[in-house]
Amino acid sequence: MLKEVCKCNFTSSFKLEADFSADPIWCNICGWNLDIEEFPLSDNLMKELMEWVLVYGNWIDLETDSLKENGLKLQENYNEKGLQLWKKVKKELGDKGQIIFVPSELY
Repeated sequence: MLKEVCKCNFTSSFKLEADFSADPIWCNICGWNLDIEEFPLSDNLMKELMEWVLVYGNWIDLETDSLKENGLKLQENYNEKGLQLWKKVKKELGDKGQIIFVPSELY
């Protein structure tokens, strides 16, 4: 069992989903953002996950709220990387919890 629990105290169903300036693991029941450091993940995988989060939304021009040139391809590549990371997280979590991957929705 993980040390941290979310506000609903459910500690075995998670989702991997990026958002601006948030850790990428969330409770799949209540949606609470969880501290990635509380998960039994390798330092290397945590680093990869945080690097992935840092480029979230790079397909959007935030000043105009419009898609950048090649934005759909950038988003597709982002989701592919997220899927690869999800597989690693799933493997490292083992029987400590179920985790699903939530890709960024197409713009």
